[in-house]
Amino acid sequence: MRTFAIGDVHGRADLLEALLAKIAISDSPNARIVFLGDIIDRGPESRRALDLVAEALNSSKNSRLILGNHEEFLLRFINQIGDAEKLLWAWMRSGGLPTLESYGISHGTSIQQAREKILREHPLHVEIIRSAVSFIETERFHLVHAGVDPSVPLPHQEERKTRWIREEFLDYPESFSKIIVHGHTPTPSGLPEVLSNRIALDTAAYRSNRLCCAILDDLHPVSFLIAEGHTHSIHVHRSTHCG
Repeated sequence: MRTFAIGDVHGRADLLEALLAKIAISDSPNARIVFLGDIIDRGPESRRALDLVAEALNSSKNSRLILGNHEEFLLRFINQIGDAEKLLWAWMRSGGLPTLESYGISHGTSIQQAREKILREHPLHVEIIRSAVSFIETERFHLVHAGVDPSVPLPHQEERKTRWIREEFLDYPESFSKIIVHGHTPTPSGLPEVLSNRIALDTAAYRSNRLCCAILDDLHPVSFLIAEGHTHSIHVHRSTHCG
């Protein structure tokens, strides 16, 4: 099965829409889209970005959303896990305000009102986030949001750690049992980066105006689709090059 792995969207629905239009897998039963998480926050159109993800998941039974740490913020907010004020403050510091604004939630709205509005008006968004998985595997690749703990075998990873890990994973030079495909940490080049043991796909779309997708096939070399530009001028090109 060919997998189109899409990096962190962060509210850039314009780039995501252009990328999905190029992928167009509906006529191919042997292809799927895997969203690596962080569909929301920081960028301006988180609600519409989740609409696009929902459409893609609905049109392809094999496609999946991997839960990112930013979806975890929203999920904890919806599920009322922990201190609501403290959680909201942490989420806002991490770019959550544009997400609430995209749902029509204005300053001064109470936490309970905001929660109820999302649950009432966008139940499908809540459903797909609650149904998100922690990883996807192929024979050659292990797809995850942030990375993996090098000291733990892939089948036994702690789920929350796979959404938040950074240096411990990024600095690990040795081979994993599979190539790790991940987002979460923006690449220094602003382009997808291929290393010996991992492929990094977070190109900081919300500020770089660039969203990428890795085309993964267990039998062929990795290539990329990159959507680049602004709302009224976006082009998508295929590349075998990376940062």
